[in-house]
Amino acid sequence: MERIVILGAGQFGLAALSLINQEHLDVLAFGDNESRLWGGHIGPIPVMSIENALSLAPDLALVSVADETRSESLAAQARSLGFGGRFLRMHELRRYFDVRSAVLLRLGESLKKRGIPGALGELGVYKGDTARKMNALFPDRPLYLFDTFAGFDPRDVEKENARGFSRARTGDFSDTSPEAVLSRLPFPNQAVVCRGYFPETAEGLSDVRFALVSLDADLFAPILAGLEFFYPRLNPGGAILLHDFDSRRFPGAGKAVEAYEKAHGPLPLVPLCDLHGSAVIVHP
Repeated sequence: MERIVILGAGQFGLAALSLINQEHLDVLAFGDNESRLWGGHIGPIPVMSIENALSLAPDLALVSVADETRSESLAAQARSLGFGGRFLRMHELRRYFDVRSAVLLRLGESLKKRGIPGALGELGVYKGDTARKMNALFPDRPLYLFDTFAGFDPRDVEKENARGFSRARTGDFSDTSPEAVLSRLPFPNQAVVCRGYFPETAEGLSDVRFALVSLDADLFAPILAGLEFFYPRLNPGGAILLHDFDSRRFPGAGKAVEAYEKAHGPLPLVPLCDLHGSAVIVHP
């Protein structure tokens, strides 16, 4: 059995721990440069300085951060501390393996096989990565795209900040447009762009029923509004793919689920072991 340490105890490190095959890899510790984390634990795994983690003589070091620059900086730090083992870099692995996309594909195939009727919807479109996949899976179904296309709305940011859920700022994720998204879709004639503030943009759509919905609005207020609008309109067997359910960056998404369940009862929700803490909700 090989011994491994995880460099980076943030969101990606937490997800990495869930994905590691611990039948073949012995996870010794998390190493992190944030001293406030030292002495704590993630599950049963201790968190310590990178120097102390590497002093445990691991065979492998998993660099669990999102971007290449930070990843290479951590690897260089490990080398400077005398680590001579092998590196696995999460930012490289995520280019080739994507749990959420794989689940979306399987969901789509299952919905088609079981004949679940209904339209497609996405709240939080951004640049259209998920919209493109949904459109390709269901070329004959309408795809409702809900987004401000101007980034986070100040009303949602105010609620987010007041609750201390995240450091979201008005206009974050504004580098997109309906035209850019539509240009990426293989069947753009099926797309219905609903531009503006949700749920105002859903007015007049109360009779639409859905088979598959991507809920990726990040913040507490729009996630809660999305659950309240879409879940009752899912056809039996339909599904919501919920992003950031267990996210450290945007914990308001998980809080929105708690608020919905407090008002309406438990959701049939299954967490995923992807890098952003997604979940699937399937309507009975």
